[in-house]
Amino acid sequence: MKHRNLVIITALIIFSSVIVSCTRSASDGPTDITSEDSELPNPVSTQSQLMKDIISGTQTAMAAPLDATAETPAEDGEVEPADAGTTEATPEPEETEEEIILPTSTAGPPPIIELAYNSNVCQPGYYICQVSYVKDQTITLQSSHPYLYGDEELTFAMGPEGEYDYSKYIVVGTAKYQPDSSKGLNFQVTLTVPDSLRSMGQIVVRLETIDPNRYGMFYYDNN
Repeated sequence: MKHRNLVIITALIIFSSVIVSCTRSASDGPTDITSEDSELPNPVSTQSQLMKDIISGTQTAMAAPLDATAETPAEDGEVEPADAGTTEATPEPEETEEEIILPTSTAGPPPIIELAYNSNVCQPGYYICQVSYVKDQTITLQSSHPYLYGDEELTFAMGPEGEYDYSKYIVVGTAKYQPDSSKGLNFQVTLTVPDSLRSMGQIVVRLETIDPNRYGMFYYDNN
């Protein structure tokens, strides 16, 4: 009898175990950690206030620039000059060859010319003769007295050799013949060559008086 009761109790225990196992879902697994709150709980600081102050001071020092005096970089579009402290030297002007300006004849009345009185004479048969000249610029003449009168107006003209219409000659100066007997009755005079006669090979110089029959004429080579 006891043996039978033991078998029945054992069978009931086994049957109860089977029923319990059948009521559990086959898809359920062990408890997943994702069922918990998705957000982690705020950590609880275990640091002392002294440590917090030290860490805060260190972070502040690291945030400061390494070189507070460093220049601020130029903004976009701005170009800093390569050497702002120096100024570009002004180039020296190039030396230019000095232009020689020759005397010119001007419009209007001819200039009044000064006569340098002396006692010199030209070769026989010449009323005027050459003393010196500068090519294309001036000629200095010497006069001989015989045909001139005191207080007489003299006219000096120049023209190219080969031109025999003396009215076309250029008047280069006038003078009044007023000799100083203590110095002499003759004179020297320097005349300026007109623009149009420069580079001419031979130039004619005329000394004219109010009497067309009393004049002196001289040819000279302008070279």
